[in-house]
Amino acid sequence: MKKLGLRLSIIAVAIAAVSCGNKTTSQYPGYDKVEEGLYVKYFTQNKEGRQAASGDILTMSMTYGTEDSTLFNTGLNGQPVQLRADSGKYVGDILTAFMNMRMGDSAAIIVNADSFFMKTAGMPSSPDFIDSAAMLYFTVGLTNIQSMEEMQAEADIKNAEAEANEMVILAKYLEDNNITTEPTESGLIFISKKKGTRKQAVAGKKVKVNYEGMFLDGKYFDTSVEEAAKANGIYNPQRPYGPFDFDLGAGQVIKGWDEGIAMMKEGGKARLIIPSKIAYGAAPRPGAPFSTLIFDVELVEVID
Repeated sequence: MKKLGLRLSIIAVAIAAVSCGNKTTSQYPGYDKVEEGLYVKYFTQNKEGRQAASGDILTMSMTYGTEDSTLFNTGLNGQPVQLRADSGKYVGDILTAFMNMRMGDSAAIIVNADSFFMKTAGMPSSPDFIDSAAMLYFTVGLTNIQSMEEMQAEADIKNAEAEANEMVILAKYLEDNNITTEPTESGLIFISKKKGTRKQAVAGKKVKVNYEGMFLDGKYFDTSVEEAAKANGIYNPQRPYGPFDFDLGAGQVIKGWDEGIAMMKEGGKARLIIPSKIAYGAAPRPGAPFSTLIFDVELVEVID
């Protein structure tokens, strides 16, 4: 989930030089003065809608700017703003207006630019192009209100659905490739390609491993082997190639690696088919969340 808070979610976009003078309440026809420096005009009010409690997560569409320049628009990237509901910390804080809204409401809000950037968003100063007396004009739609517990429960459901879909894709891959090797208890599928004959890899030892990493469709995403990188279009002249070393069993690599490499001896080669639950899970690294990964590995050395 993206980091909540105004600083990262709604500040800083391409901008043009603008300024605007002080205005009085009478200069904002149709707006209600909530408090000094904060004016609201509702387009839609859902009086039966849920109202946020402090600590809830608000999901909002948002556009803001000055009278003649748009500085931010969620419609351009398709990503709503998510922020934690909190009472205003000063007179004229836009958070006060957000706390007064109900789910389904939409409104226009006018706030002092300096106050917004420096007090609400926590920036050291307003952008250079903003006059100290300028006002910012927001258009917001409050589309959802969730407690942290509700948000986590929703994420858990989506993750479970994504993981179930991953297992369907993996099962088809195994069937299409006539792979009948039984997975270990963790879900790792270990396919030996060459038996090692020297030292056994043991948790607590440092090991050196050559690897080629790919997705189920065969697309490479990483390798320690320079020739494989060049052959598969992922060569990076800035990185060193050669065996990767790590302390086995210390959690320095994904669980599927710690388990799989521990099943090998020096000189051995194997294919590790690693479902996301012992790889990167919901994290999109590499590839999409809940991606099964394949590694062709060679245990080069076990260091005493």
